[in-house]
Amino acid sequence: MKARSWLLTAALVAVLPTVGYGAEGLEGKFMVAAQVGTQSEVSGNLIQGSLGTLVNQPIVIETQGYRDIYGPDVRVQLLLGYGVSSNSEIVARATYYKTEAEGVAAGLLSGKPLLVFFEPYDYEEVGFEFGYRFYLASQTRLKSWIAPIVGVRFLHEILMTLASQEAGSSIVNIPFSKEGAVPVFGLDLGFSFDLGQHMFIGVDTGIRYQTAPPQFDFLPGLTKIDDSDGRWTAPVVGSIGFRF
Repeated sequence: MKARSWLLTAALVAVLPTVGYGAEGLEGKFMVAAQVGTQSEVSGNLIQGSLGTLVNQPIVIETQGYRDIYGPDVRVQLLLGYGVSSNSEIVARATYYKTEAEGVAAGLLSGKPLLVFFEPYDYEEVGFEFGYRFYLASQTRLKSWIAPIVGVRFLHEILMTLASQEAGSSIVNIPFSKEGAVPVFGLDLGFSFDLGQHMFIGVDTGIRYQTAPPQFDFLPGLTKIDDSDGRWTAPVVGSIGFRF
């Protein structure tokens, strides 16, 4: 009985400060946070299947998804926010993401295996996002939210190399997608835990959709190859920040 009473008392001590903490809510408070994490490719095709000729040889290109070529890597973000009510916040986020592109077997050249490589080998983007967070719990230490997101991402130019060692042929540095800006839309889900009156830690996840960048249509007869789909991704980042 004494052990049970002690456990109950300890649980109340842990829970009650959490429930009563931050009763004033978020209104009028500024927020800044650093975020580091990664992202996973969800769906969308980077290369579309196509038939044609290359260096006077028949070529078959197979469809390749973003996740066949791009693996997860480090995502870095800076988040700013301002509380517009006791349970809502407008947020602005600067983002940076870079990942290596893998070479893949993507078809046949004269019946021989064909490899596709991308140059520069890194996919790189800089982005800006804006959102409106609605907090399901804003007056406790443990806060959770949902937020629609809109923004823009700036992408660098991507070049492609097609090579078949067995066929003895290759063509390098084919312009694939142009440098430019693409819109991005998404939804955030997350939670944070207040470590004190100002400092907090948290985790953000969600879903993102970005449109395909402009294409070059460089190869006659194979213009469909770079008609990429829009790209669905799922970022996951950890946060450490301050409210004041």
